[in-house]
Amino acid sequence: MMCAMVLHVGVAALRKRRWQLRVSAGRVADGGDTVTSCLLLFYAAECALKERVLVRRGLRDTSYLEPTHDLWKLARDLGMPARLGAALKGMKNCRAAGNPGVNVALAELHQAWRYGVKLHVEDEKKARDLLDELISWCEQD
Repeated sequence: MMCAMVLHVGVAALRKRRWQLRVSAGRVADGGDTVTSCLLLFYAAECALKERVLVRRGLRDTSYLEPTHDLWKLARDLGMPARLGAALKGMKNCRAAGNPGVNVALAELHQAWRYGVKLHVEDEKKARDLLDELISWCEQD
């Protein structure tokens, strides 16, 4: 049996990685790989949100946070602007392409992109734009 190891990082590491992932997402998108670009943006947004939580709460590192990929919960805890909150709430599910009735929750998008689940083009674009907006909001906070 393998035990999952949780790594804990501080604000500087999260900030640096957010920047690296966002830059990489842009380069990958320019090359035409939108799925990988979205995956990188998801993780950049997660780093950005966790960084802001640590800063606002005056915490040293992520060992003080619940391990989560739930961007909605992280953003809600930060008191995001109402417009961004409504957009996030509206993105709670993305439709899987070619699978009527199958939806991917916002918190699970990283898995869909990691494992190659095809999403409706419109939903994927909305998710990508929203992730980019979340990162920008964190950078301005």
